Amino acid sequence: MLHGWQPIVVANRPPVESQLGPGGVERITRGGGGLVTAMSALAQASDAPWVAVARGDSDARLASRADEDGVVQVVSEDGNKFRIAYIHPDQEAYDLYYNEISNPLLWFIQHYLWDLGREPILDSRTERAWRDGYVKINAEFADRVVSLAEKATARPLILSQDYHLYLLPGMVRERLPQAHLQHFIHIPWPTPQYWKVLPRHMRDGILAGVLGSDVVGLQTSLDVRNFLLTCEENLGLAVDHRQSTVFFEGRSVWIRAYPISIDVRAMADLTVHEEVLRQEELITSWRPEFLILRVDRTDLSKNIVRGFLAYERLLESHPELRGRVVFWALLQRSRQNVDAYRSYLGALVSAAAHVNRRFQTGTWMPIRLEVEENLYKAVAAYKSYDALLVNPIYDGMNLVAKEGVLCNTKDGVLVLSENAGSYEELGIEALTINPFDIDQTAEALHSALTMPKRDRTTRARHLRQTVRKHDIVRWITAQLQDLNELVAR
Repeated sequence: MLHGWQPIVVANRPPVESQLGPGGVERITRGGGGLVTAMSALAQASDAPWVAVARGDSDARLASRADEDGVVQVVSEDGNKFRIAYIHPDQEAYDLYYNEISNPLLWFIQHYLWDLGREPILDSRTERAWRDGYVKINAEFADRVVSLAEKATARPLILSQDYHLYLLPGMVRERLPQAHLQHFIHIPWPTPQYWKVLPRHMRDGILAGVLGSDVVGLQTSLDVRNFLLTCEENLGLAVDHRQSTVFFEGRSVWIRAYPISIDVRAMADLTVHEEVLRQEELITSWRPEFLILRVDRTDLSKNIVRGFLAYERLLESHPELRGRVVFWALLQRSRQNVDAYRSYLGALVSAAAHVNRRFQTGTWMPIRLEVEENLYKAVAAYKSYDALLVNPIYDGMNLVAKEGVLCNTKDGVLVLSENAGSYEELGIEALTINPFDIDQTAEALHSALTMPKRDRTTRARHLRQTVRKHDIVRWITAQLQDLNELVAR
């Protein structure tokens, strides 16, 4: 499928993280997050260079080993090999690009998180962050991509990723008009009206930049519809809704849904890892009759506080469950350099403490809240739950839902927000909830815990089959097939 192409992966984050352990011993591990997980498979298969920002001392340490082309050969401790081409932006410019525009402005728009009666307030500071941060860093990425593409021995295929790099495809197209470009957006695409939070030159610049691609990939059919409508209504472009095509500057740009997934084989291998098995034994030592689980970043979009309120309502409405159930929230800190995220972490800790103070006994703590990043513990938790709560306000996909149902060995039930991207694939076998309705969520959790075993087993089997069929290989293959078809025309 990759014959004749030279892929170049472009993302804000590199695929590995480097840490110095005791005695100065370096540990190189694969980075977390769905984007890295998804694109690593393609990078491995094609030996594609991965263009990313050197974000700190650890990345700078790796970048110092670059060859004459500026590419670093890196092997992670799990044996994955990567070729990374770092860029080294000015720290102030990067801060403007990442902490003023990408997060929170674009992230909040695309997840419908703004309280529009109060925020955002856009002013000259926003304009400076756009001009001297977002535009500048996208241009630095484009310079690096063009340099690599010009040296490629096969047709360059630029695979740029997500909301950090919306301007990059247009910038590369301007300098390499014959290049093939695909941009994949990992987060939701909102309605045309919500984009009007941004000044016209910013929102139009984003669309024009993304449409420098040959193919624009999104997570769901709803995202595709919203994208087409945004092109039509906000930019006045001709759009073919039946063919999911936008006509821009004399080109036909395909807009397609490619629901991202997981590496099924790698996840299966993880479930029998020695440390996962050890963590499972620890869980067995403390878990009660029923275990409700959530695994999330402490992001506002994940809706963690409402999940705790729904659990409180469950304990109110069904006192027979008290002492028999624990809600385990296994969380990772997210974007603590952004005020709203620091406040939200405090709010969710307070919400969990409130429920515990209200219901705990000498031998039972209703909520077990752990804030740490531990992949092995997360996989052991996936294997052990009776109900998995995935209740985001809005999510591009939410791979926790897919990882959880694949790993689970208890015929656990998935309680899933109708606004999660994974709902399109998994919703039919999940218990569906409105993420804002805590009474409905509480009753769904009760139904999950009391569902007859036969029904639980049937749902769990179908969920596993869906994830195995729609795996990461299928996600990559679908995109490459479309690119081949488009180029052949």
